[in-house]
Amino acid sequence: MNNELFYISLFQLGVSIFIGVLILYSTYKLTDKFIRTKNNIQNDNFSYAILCSSILFSVAYLISDIIDPILNSIRLVQNQPGFDGNIIFEGIKYAGFFLCISIIIISLVIIISIYLFTLMTKDINEFEEIKKNNVAVSIITSVIIISISMMVKDSLYLMLESFLPYPTSLNIY
Repeated sequence: MNNELFYISLFQLGVSIFIGVLILYSTYKLTDKFIRTKNNIQNDNFSYAILCSSILFSVAYLISDIIDPILNSIRLVQNQPGFDGNIIFEGIKYAGFFLCISIIIISLVIIISIYLFTLMTKDINEFEEIKKNNVAVSIITSVIIISISMMVKDSLYLMLESFLPYPTSLNIY
């Protein structure tokens, strides 16, 4: 058995669960505050549950690849010549940095997606329809959110990769 690989995977599993639960819970609370409360939607509204589920799924889908850049950054920092720092501190530093960037970008993606869709459908007030428990409007709005999230995932991952501390190499022309 490869002990180092086992411990790395165990660490990755723990970090993924912790980050996942923390971010999804925060997302649920923010969604509940800014959509349900603002629009006076009841707790037992099925249409709101569909919309909220799509937002949670989109956040989970977009955040799912954040662990790779975090672990890559830790490995890169650890393997740099002359590194004598604390690897746990470096890991926390990069994890926090990548989480902040991801949360900001994911929030913007979801907010802009909803805003643009509601702007384009001027004859329908999506949140009023969701308040009335109109499942069709909720499903269409939810699919828009999920689809946009699928389209921007690679860009988010590439953006995070751009912050990795790759060693400088010589440019030979």
